[in-house]
Amino acid sequence: MSEIFVLEGIEFDLALTYADTTGVEWAWTGEQVDGVPLMAQKQAPGGCETPWKLTDLYWELGPLIAIHDRPSNADYRKAIDPDYADTVAAGYVEAPAEFGARITAAPVPTPAVPKLTAHHLPPSPLEQTGFRRFLSSISGRTPAS
Repeated sequence: MSEIFVLEGIEFDLALTYADTTGVEWAWTGEQVDGVPLMAQKQAPGGCETPWKLTDLYWELGPLIAIHDRPSNADYRKAIDPDYADTVAAGYVEAPAEFGARITAAPVPTPAVPKLTAHHLPPSPLEQTGFRRFLSSISGRTPAS
């Protein structure tokens, strides 16, 4: 049976290992000071070998993230469908090809785009006499006719 410690409404299962925001793993030493559990680094070489109160650890390096054992495939199946074997036996499981056909979106037709040619483009400003006249007026030259 695991022991639970409640801090600011958050339940900490002391049987679990916790990681702080820097990635260091902390575990309960089994001791308490003033009713607060003492936590020690799991791998202390080069780190802090002195246990910390869980409250100080939470306030200084928190939030703390519980590290659980990785679930097995059977655990995933139980979480998804508790009657997975019955579902398969009843034939409610799609073949991969049927599933792929069901989730693939139908192609959306794209409208034909007319091919653009040079006459679709507006004339160049350099070919417009008004623009040439303007350039000549600001340069002080007379336009060539």
